[in-house]
Order: sequence, then C-alpha cells, then structure tokens
Amino acid sequence: MTRTRLTVLASTLALAATLTGAGWWGHQQWTAASSPPEALTTYDPDNADEVSRIADDVFTATVLDDEDTRQINDIDWDIYRVRVSTPHKGTLHGALEVALQNGSTKLVNGHAYVFATFTFHDLRDIHGQVTETTPQPATNRAVDTWHQAAAHAASQRASE
Repeated sequence: MTRTRLTVLASTLALAATLTGAGWWGHQQWTAASSPPEALTTYDPDNADEVSRIADDVFTATVLDDEDTRQINDIDWDIYRVRVSTPHKGTLHGALEVALQNGSTKLVNGHAYVFATFTFHDLRDIHGQVTETTPQPATNRAVDTWHQAAAHAASQRASE
C-alpha cells in the first residue's frame, strides 16, 4: 500500500509540475510586451521608380498654407494647401490639399516639393502622401528623377 501511495503521489506531483509550467508559459505569451505595428509595403520608399509605380499621382507643387490637422480613417494627418505646377503622373492641376501623416515632416510655405500621392476615395480633393515617403524639395535633380520615374512607371503600365 505504501508503494501505491508513493506512485500516486509521484504522479500527482509530476502532473502539478507540468500544469504549472504550461500555465506559466501561457501567462508569458499573454502578457508579453507587444511590439509597435509596422507598415507593410510592397515597394522601397526610397526608390522613385517603385513609388511612382504605386502612386496615383506624382507632381511638383508649391505649399500655399498649412491648414490644420485632421483625422482621416482614424489616423491624424497634417493638411497642406498646395498649387500644382507640374504633373509628372496623373492629371492634377491647380490648388488642392495634400495630407501627410501627422508629425512626419514639416513643409515650408512658399517652397516647392515633389509629391507622390494616393487619393482618399471618400474625400474630395485631398491626396495623401504615399506611406513611408516624404515630399522631396523640388531641386532640378529631384524633379528630373521623379519625372523620369513617373514616365518609366507609365511605360511599364502600358506594356502590361
């Protein structure tokens, strides 16, 4: 009878140790610190050819005014009023609003930049800067690079 008791006691202790270990492991999984979300992109945000391919519009524009911060699709955006001087991809012209993710960069009124944007389908005349990209100051080199990239993207689309 002592042997039976020892066997039952050993089995019970083994089961308790297993359940405690499994419980601790589960607790660690549930309470582990989560990492911040990352944007998943299918393009290199530093490559003008790739960004031009996915952008709805690429254009050079002068900043007229920084209007305000708005929440669009649960994300805070800094809204700038700009005047398009040269469309490189798309047909945008005149004055429109461009949204940059809040705090990503500060544009200077009166300065020209090259923008690569997408269209907010539920908002009229607001174009969002492509994720993880920044409007580039409109130097001759930047304008030429983006113009060539937009032309390359258009020729690739035509050949598909």
